[in-house]
Amino acid sequence: MKLIKSLTVGLFALALIAGPAAFAADKSCCEKAKAAGKDCAHKCCVEATKAAKVCEKCNHKKDEKHEEKK
Repeated sequence: MKLIKSLTVGLFALALIAGPAAFAADKSCCEKAKAAGKDCAHKCCVEATKAAKVCEKCNHKKDEKHEEKK
């Protein structure tokens, strides 16, 4: 009985930890950094910001991401 309870508690804890990570996977590095209140530190994103652009490599259009998953 202890094994079943321990296994259940462990799986529940894993679901709590892995749940938010699954939803964060759809965000780009820039969106994740902005949510944390920081600027993206990737070299390509920093160069694009200096040129007043958005990094195309990291910030694909939402439609492109959707098409890649199909």
